[in-house]
Parts: sequence; C-alpha cells; structure tokens
Amino acid sequence: MPITKPCTITTCKRESSTRWKRVTDFVINKGQANNTLPPYLQIGDTICLTCYNMGLTPSQHTQPDLQDQAIIDLTETSETNEAQSTTNLTFSESIKILTDLLYTYENKEERQSIYSFDEFRSTMESEDARLKSFFTELYLLSNPSSKNQDSRAQAKKQLLFVCYFLCGIRNKFVNDVKMDIAMFLDSSGSSNACIDTFSDLGIATTSHTVQRFKSTISEEHEETVNSALAKCAENAMVLNIDDYYSIHTERAPDTTTTSTAAQLATILMNPIMTQRVIPKLNIYNPLLVNAELIKPNIESRFMRFYVDDDTRLEELTVHSYDVRLKEKRSSRSMKNTILIDLQKNDLHTIDAYIKAIYTVVNVLLMQQYIQEGYIIPVVADWPGQIHLRTAISRFIYHQNLSNITDQILSFLPIIGHLHISLNSCDLVFLQYRPFFSAMYGYIFGEQKPLAQTPKPCRINLLLEISRSAWQLIAINVEAKFGPLCKDAKYLALKDLLDNMITLVLDVYAVFFQFGDFDTYLESCFHTWTIFFKFSRKNYTKAPLMFLSDIFYWKLNNHLILDVIKAELPKFSDSTVEIFHSFLRRSMQRHTEEQEIIKYGHCINPFCLDDIGFRENFAYTLTWAAYEYSACDISALTNKCACFFLQCFSKIYVCLFHGKSLLILPLQAIVNPSSTKKQKVDNVTISLPAMHMLEAQLCHLPLGFNTSHTPNPFHYCDASNCSISPFVNTDPCSICGHGYHKSCYTNNGFICVYCLSFLKDGVDKHIQSLLDSLQSLERKKRRKRRH
Repeated sequence: MPITKPCTITTCKRESSTRWKRVTDFVINKGQANNTLPPYLQIGDTICLTCYNMGLTPSQHTQPDLQDQAIIDLTETSETNEAQSTTNLTFSESIKILTDLLYTYENKEERQSIYSFDEFRSTMESEDARLKSFFTELYLLSNPSSKNQDSRAQAKKQLLFVCYFLCGIRNKFVNDVKMDIAMFLDSSGSSNACIDTFSDLGIATTSHTVQRFKSTISEEHEETVNSALAKCAENAMVLNIDDYYSIHTERAPDTTTTSTAAQLATILMNPIMTQRVIPKLNIYNPLLVNAELIKPNIESRFMRFYVDDDTRLEELTVHSYDVRLKEKRSSRSMKNTILIDLQKNDLHTIDAYIKAIYTVVNVLLMQQYIQEGYIIPVVADWPGQIHLRTAISRFIYHQNLSNITDQILSFLPIIGHLHISLNSCDLVFLQYRPFFSAMYGYIFGEQKPLAQTPKPCRINLLLEISRSAWQLIAINVEAKFGPLCKDAKYLALKDLLDNMITLVLDVYAVFFQFGDFDTYLESCFHTWTIFFKFSRKNYTKAPLMFLSDIFYWKLNNHLILDVIKAELPKFSDSTVEIFHSFLRRSMQRHTEEQEIIKYGHCINPFCLDDIGFRENFAYTLTWAAYEYSACDISALTNKCACFFLQCFSKIYVCLFHGKSLLILPLQAIVNPSSTKKQKVDNVTISLPAMHMLEAQLCHLPLGFNTSHTPNPFHYCDASNCSISPFVNTDPCSICGHGYHKSCYTNNGFICVYCLSFLKDGVDKHIQSLLDSLQSLERKKRRKRRH
C-alpha cells in the first residue's frame, strides 16, 4: 500500500511528495551519527524522500539549532528544482498542452479561430502559464531584433501558422484553420488536386471536406439567417435586391434556348444597429408621388448650389467595388450584412420582384417583424423602384383585382443612390464624349485612344482630373473673360467644368457617404436637372420619387426621416455590389448555378470582417490598389490644365479678336407639361473649342433651354429690370442668365425663367410617372387583346 502521510519532520514545508520513506533503525542510527535528524523522530514515522536523503548525508554542523535549518534549506532547494522542472517544459510537452487547449477551444467551446499571434499567445498563456517560456522561445526563434516592424508582423503570422500546423499534426481534429485555408484555396480557384496536395502536407483539409462543408452551410442557411436576424429584431433594417449574372457558364443550346447563363437575384439585409425599428403608419403618400411637395422647395432650397471638395480617392474609387482594394478595405466590411437568399430569378418583371419580396416575408423572424407593423426600406436600382412601386399602387388601387397581398406595404422602395451617381457620371461623359476623347488623347497620347465603353472607374478618373485642373486655372480664366461674358461657347465649357462635373463627383462620394443629408438632398435635385436637361430615360423620374417621399415624411414628421438623417450612408446599394464583386472573384468560369448559390451561402457566415483568415493571411501585396498614385494624378491634372487653357484660348481668340459671337436662333419651345407629343426642331450648334461640332442646346447651361434664352447683348435678362440692360452695375450671372444684383434681389434671389422651366419639368415627369404606375394594368390588357 503506498505511503501518503505528511512528513513527520516539523520544519519540512513540503505538503505533498511523490516519494515517501519509513524511519527504520538504520535511519535513526545514521541520523544520530551525522547529527542530521531531529531527536523526536521515532521508528515507523513517515518522512519525505528529501528529508530521508538529507538525514543519511554526513554533515559538518553539529549544533542542534542548525539541524532543522539545514532541512529547511534543502527542502526549499528541492522545491525550487521541482518548480523549475515543471515550468521549463520540453517542446513536445508544450505542443501537447497547446493542442489540448486548442481542441477544447475549437471543438468543445466552438469558438472562432484566432488569427492574431499576440491575441493567440495571451489567450493560451491565460489558460496555462507554463506556456509563457514556450512562446518566448518561439518568438525569439524569429530573430526579431534584426527585423523592422513590417517583417516582425509577418514573422508573427508565420509563427501563428506554425503553432496551428504542429497542433494539427498531433491531433487531426484541431482543424478549423485547415478548413479556412482550404476554403480560401477553393474560392481562389485552386483545383481539387491542389487542395488535396495541401491536405497531404497537413496544411489544409481535403477537397471532399470542403464540398461537404459548403453543402452543410447551404442546408443550414435558413437557420443561420434566423439566428442572425434575431440579434437585430429591434433595429431598423435596409433591404437590397439586385440581379447577378454569370455569362461564362457552359453554352448548351437546345430547342428553346441558346445559353445557360446564370440569372440570379441577390437579397441582402443590412441592419442599422444604432437605430430603432421604423413604424409603417403613414409611410406612404396617398398620391404616390406629389409634384406640389417638390415645387415649393425648388424656389426655397434648390436654387442655390452648394459646392464642396473632399477626398480625391473616394471619388476615384466610388464605382470600383473590388473588396481587395487596399484603400477601401476598412469601409467595405460586410460584418453585419445578412444574405437572405441567392435565388434563381431574373428580376425582369413585377412578379419576379414580388417573388424576391415574399422570400423575405417567409423568413420566420421577418414575419414577426412585419406583423408588429414595421417598415423595411428597399434600396434598389430603377427596375426595382418602378416594379415595386407599381405593385404597391396595384394593391392600393386594385386590391380585389390583383394577386398582391398587403405584405407588400411593409416594403418601401428607395432609389439606390449609388445608381444615381453612376448614371449621372455616365451621362455627363457620354454627352460630352468628343471633348473627353480629345482630352484623353492630349493627356495619354493619341496612340492610346479612349475605349468605346470605358469602365466607371476610368470615367471617374477623367472627371476628377478635369475638376482638379479647372480649380488650378479657374481664377485666371474668369479674370481673363470677365464677369460680364455671356458667350454661349464660354459658358458651355465653364458650366461643364464648374458645375456638372463637381456635382456628379460629389453627390454620392462626398455628400451621401459623409452623411450630409441637407446638402445631399440639394445635390440630388441638381442631379435631376442634369437628367432632365439631357432627357435621361427613367432617371428623369427616379430622383423625383425620392424627393416627394422626403417632403411627405417631413410634412408628417415621420420617424423614418430621423433615421435617414442619422444613418444616411446605410441607405445605399453599394453593399450588394461589393457582395457581387466578391462572388465574381471567387467563382470560376463555367461555374454552375447551384454552385454559385452554394458559395453565396458560404459567404454569409464568413462576414468578410477583419478577424478571418482571408483578411489576415491573404497576400496583401497582390491586393488591388488604385492604378494611379497621388503623384501620378497630380501630373495628369497639370497636363489636363494645359488642355483646358488651349480650349479657353480658342474661345477667347474667336470672341475678342475674331469678333465671332455665337448667336442662337429662336428656340422652338414645347410646354413641358403637355402630354401630347409635339415635333421639336433640334437646334444644332458648333462648339469647336470643345471638339463638339454638332452640339445641341442641352449642352449649353440651363438658361439656354428655357423659353427666355440669355441675351448676349444685354447685361441683365430680367424682364422687370429697373436699370438699363446696357448698363454694367455689378452684374450677377446665374445659369447663363445675367442679372443686376438689384434685379436679382427683386426676383427673390432666383432665376424666374429657370424656376418656371424646372417646375414645368417636375409636373411633366411626375404626371408621366403616375400614368405609368396607374395605367400599367390597362396597357397589359390592351396588348393581350391585340
């Protein structure tokens, strides 16, 4: 039977030991001979191995008062040696302890893998202090004293991988990091053979495990969505619906179709964690869209334009949705985004959008959300707006005739502000394409012609360097021409550079994303004036719907207006574009529809935040960065400024030396509010300085499109001018029209001609929109009859 009694020697501080000895006659005699044992020790007593060895060792000290002290010293020395032996673990012992901790961490506690070496070290050391020396030696192994800060950070990543790698070798069930690596390889286009090779090396799991994991995630997607929505059931939510196309699928023509291109609908929910739910009561305008709410604000709020200039990079990359873009990485996290579904749906019809809406309604948590009377804003592009608003109007006006339920009233369409910016930039570029093509050739060389359909980021580059170049020369140019110049050619180029380009660049990238609601609202209307002037299909109506809703909510003091003002950037459709960018980069050519859906479901749990494997270990030097540095853009801006000076020089020479003034013929005016189509004589003008030989009146400032075009021979265009129009007394030029300050003040600080023109345009397009919403059903019936 093992001996477990405490040591009999009173001065022994050891409470436990693995080895014990009984006192025998031999021990007593030896201890008395050496004067190393206390006199009270009896035969049969129990002593620890340390005291036993000390008692049998000869000692030179014979003083009785030093006997116990010797035992104490030897005991403390033994304890220190044993403590050191337990603290200085061997390498294999350290890996064993670390593996056990990770197994518990990943499999029993089901916690997420740690991808920071410092956090990993502190977490493991807090669980077992004996690992401190192990991590210290491991870090010193990397020779940190000879490395700079970036190299040390890279070394820490490698050391963290070594820890996971060694623990994975010891226990194959410590494999969360292996799974993350395998998923990364799979999403990066690696073949199954490549993944399986890494699996044999102990770096990743097998390709079969990856496919099984993706299938499991897809099958559990509904449960994942409900659990994610449960965390934000008391918060406001914004829904994104957009189409996703994969045109690279296998083409297999049959008797009905020539292509099997994937057409999917992405349905994303974006909770606003800082705002409470939005009530549905009084959210809809009974008139659907009301022009009378907009027109008073044109005069009181929108006749003065506020211009601001902010970060250039934001404007250059606003339409580049690549999640790898280093400059935009922090602002493109999808941490709180919830993928409701990625379904087969082309989103071409009202029924297709209703199907997408009902997908949200069928989610258990969303059913409760809707039953409690809360509204869900739906931020989408123009098709999403018109189809959903048509469905809502059908239910309001034809409840018994339509197959639409009242659940559609729990969804509020709001135009995607990103699409407003995208279409306005595209419109300005296309309308002035000859000018920008000449500018591009001057800057980059004639051997590099501008593409027929440039990417949005390339259009933004041209617009940005145009705006920056104009800022360099604006003061000198305006001083040269003087404040009285009303030449149409000069005003056309100045209006493009000074007003339109600045507006379309800032409306989303600055005003919207920085949450400046009042300025954004004003710039949104001014963007509509560009759509209106150039007759941009559909977008002559889209901003008006948004403005009508805003003023209706303001009139009724609705809570949604406070939410929009507080969290304006949340009401964006950029999230779904970023999601599509990530999905396209992750998919391979000819990926089938179901595989795309399955991988889309896998993106949701990863959340694309800053704590995953991809965000911490992906090779950052290959991340997409903007192709031009600040120095490059500065050089391009200077060259662009030279081009503009040439353009203005041509106008100046033609105007002041050639005495050639652009005289506009009388304009054939059509009442914008008229619903009948009338033939309008297109007035063609030549703007050679802008390389536009067949321009139209819409390319001139807004005043030239009104019923009262600016008079180049009069300083003041006011009909009630109290001063002679030929007299120069502090003129004030706006939109091409010129006013004396006193006349401008008498008119209420507005241009009455442009105000009338814009009000008529609002009436015309809102009436057209209402006719479209209310008569769509009758149009379909007529088509069926014919």
